[in-house]
Order: sequence, then C-alpha cells, then structure tokens
Amino acid sequence: MGTVDKVYVLVFAVLCSLGVGYLLTHPSPRQNVLAMTQRVDTALREVECARVTAIQAQYASRAAGQQERKAAVALGAQVALVQDSLDALRQIAQDSGASLDSVRQALKGSIQLADSLTMQVSVYMAVVDTLRSKQAEERRAMTVALDRADSALAHQDALIRALQKKAECRVFGRPCPSRTQMLLAGLGTGIVLGLAR
Repeated sequence: MGTVDKVYVLVFAVLCSLGVGYLLTHPSPRQNVLAMTQRVDTALREVECARVTAIQAQYASRAAGQQERKAAVALGAQVALVQDSLDALRQIAQDSGASLDSVRQALKGSIQLADSLTMQVSVYMAVVDTLRSKQAEERRAMTVALDRADSALAHQDALIRALQKKAECRVFGRPCPSRTQMLLAGLGTGIVLGLAR
C-alpha cells in the first residue's frame, strides 16, 4: 500500500470519527420538548382567554360603579327634597294660625316624598348589590388570569430548562466521547490502519 493510500485511509478515518462524534454529541430533538412546546402554546392561549375575560369583567365592574354613583346622586337629591319637606312641616307646626288643610297638604307631600325616598333607597341598594357582584366577578376573573399566567410561566420555564439542558449521550453505559477524543481515536485508527498495510 502506497503513501497516497495511507493518507486516504487516514483522512477517511478522521472524517468518520468526526462524523460519528458529531452524531453522538448532537442527538435529535427529544419528543418531550415537542410536548412541552404544545403545553406552553395551550397555556398561552388559556392566558389570553382569561385576560380577555378579566378585562370584560373589569369593564362590567366599572359600569356598575358608574351606576352606583348615579344612584347615589339621585338618592342624595331625594334626601334633600325630604329635608326640605321636613323643614316646611316644622314651620307649619310652629305656626299657630295654620289651617288644618295646609297641615294635611304638607303631611301628604311629606309622606309621598318619604315613600319616594324609600323606593330610591331600594333602587340604590339593588345597584350596590350589583356593583358588589360585578366586583366579585372581576376579582375571580383576575385570580383565574393570574393562575393561568403562573401556569404558563411554569411551562415556559420547564421548556427553557429542557432546551438548555445538554442531551446526555451514552454508549455502552458510558458517556459519549468528546469531539477531540473522537479525532484522536480516528487519527490513531488511521495511523494503525495505514501502517498495517
């Protein structure tokens, strides 16, 4: 065997050792990475859905808050009317010359205002109950959104760790040789084969 043949054998052995070394140190992607990626995608879709629901609940809570403020203004106006009516009744009660008809008319007006105030208080209480329930829904929606965001972050962290973790290559129960070791083994094999011929 000539010198040229020995060089070809040596080059072939080196190339084979480099190819085997590359394949051993770069295994194909693991199936669990694909499954983890799908879980992250699902978690992100759930987060987006929960975020939209939380935003809708927040808008509903704000609308209920505006209704409560309007009901409070209306209730305040009704209380002011009742107060004015009570002041008028006090003046009539202090007037010794007031007729019975004027007293009856003042009492009738005060009773109507009191009934209207009672109805206005009932409306206000119903609006306050609605506001409380909307705020509770908003808190629940925010809690769900935060829980799903935490879950998505946990899935993402697990995926990042899995992608960053080097694949462990093993041959016959021992760690795979490094590229340098494979190069030296290939050179040694090439030299031995080249000298043997």
